[in-house]
Amino acid sequence: MPAATGSLIRRLYRGESNFDLIGQRKKWYDAFTIIVLISDLSIFLRGYNVGIEFSGGNQYVVTKQPGTSLAQVRAAVEGAGAAVSTAQEAGTGNAKSYVIRTEKLPNATADNAQIVRVKAALEQAAKVPAGQINSEEVSSSWGHEVTNQALIALAVFLVAVSIFMGFRFRDAKAAGAALLALIHDLILTAGVYSIIGFEVTPGTVIGLLTILGYSLYDTVVVFDKVDENTRGILGTVRYSYGEAANLAVNQTLMRSINTSLIGLLPVAGLLFVGAGILGVGTLEDLALVLFVGMLTGAYSSLFLATPWLVDFKMLDPRIKNHAQRVLTKRAAEAAKTAARPAPAKVPSRAKVEADLEVDDELPVDEDEDLQSRIDALAGSATATPRVGVKPSVAKAAAPKRPGSGGRSGGSRSSGGKRRR
Repeated sequence: MPAATGSLIRRLYRGESNFDLIGQRKKWYDAFTIIVLISDLSIFLRGYNVGIEFSGGNQYVVTKQPGTSLAQVRAAVEGAGAAVSTAQEAGTGNAKSYVIRTEKLPNATADNAQIVRVKAALEQAAKVPAGQINSEEVSSSWGHEVTNQALIALAVFLVAVSIFMGFRFRDAKAAGAALLALIHDLILTAGVYSIIGFEVTPGTVIGLLTILGYSLYDTVVVFDKVDENTRGILGTVRYSYGEAANLAVNQTLMRSINTSLIGLLPVAGLLFVGAGILGVGTLEDLALVLFVGMLTGAYSSLFLATPWLVDFKMLDPRIKNHAQRVLTKRAAEAAKTAARPAPAKVPSRAKVEADLEVDDELPVDEDEDLQSRIDALAGSATATPRVGVKPSVAKAAAPKRPGSGGRSGGSRSSGGKRRR
């Protein structure tokens, strides 16, 4: 692993990363707008591939036999005059079976005759004896009832979330940002289903309600850290509300990544291994909605919910004025630092030698005396003289004090005079 990558991972785990996620929030808003527009266009233009529970119809289940394929079985049903809604394989190993769903005919008598024709065609195409094909009629009323109950549950959930967020963070702005993030998750997940064309079943509706709870959990974790960092922020001018929120996002970034990975791994197993490799098609509706919803919930709490919270807070004049005071103080400190004189630069030995035109072959003692000159030019008045270094020229030229003779000078003679 490269050293830079290892250092980044360590900083992420310690909560010491410094990504400017809040400062770049305009980019996240632009990406969010594009994604929502694409999802809405797909929903209105393409619609959904609704399951038999919502549209009504008939379902046929036949055991898979060697030498048969899903394409052959589907072609046989369509040849019997039935419009196939979905055809998929279910089960694993020797317990695999074909699940064929057809649209419901408006005439009951014609529908019964069609069931007989479809069963006969399936017996021939799937190579199974007569009477081994299970068929059932599904009414669309059950699917509509599930949808209505899900919508009621969604409305109750959103109201409960608003009340909880308002009391928990003592601010309606936090509740508004969290609700917007939840709506984003719903729109994006619904758009993915429309774009990919996966079948929408009651399991999809239930999974959609499940991801809302997951998204809310991640948002509450981040908002709780924001609330901790911004407590009493108006009493200091060290950092603004947006910077404190950005710090909270960086501190919880690794936790959000770990939580998302732990949650996505089993769901990815259901989607890619169960539905993709093993061909268990009954897991597709639930696995896809969980995978997309948990993924969008993880990034919406970091890249959308928290930036929205900052923008809502900036509508408060106190928070806005506080941010301006922080910027003003920093500008004043920067100007004060720029006005300070630059520290004296210590001349290099080569420059001093060039200025003094010193010969390259100086004796050792004169060479050391040159070092004293360098120290004097650098302003190091407190430099400790080294042993064996001759006094500098400045010291040698200093005038002697009157009466300060040698050891046999006047001090002794004067002392001798005082003796009588």
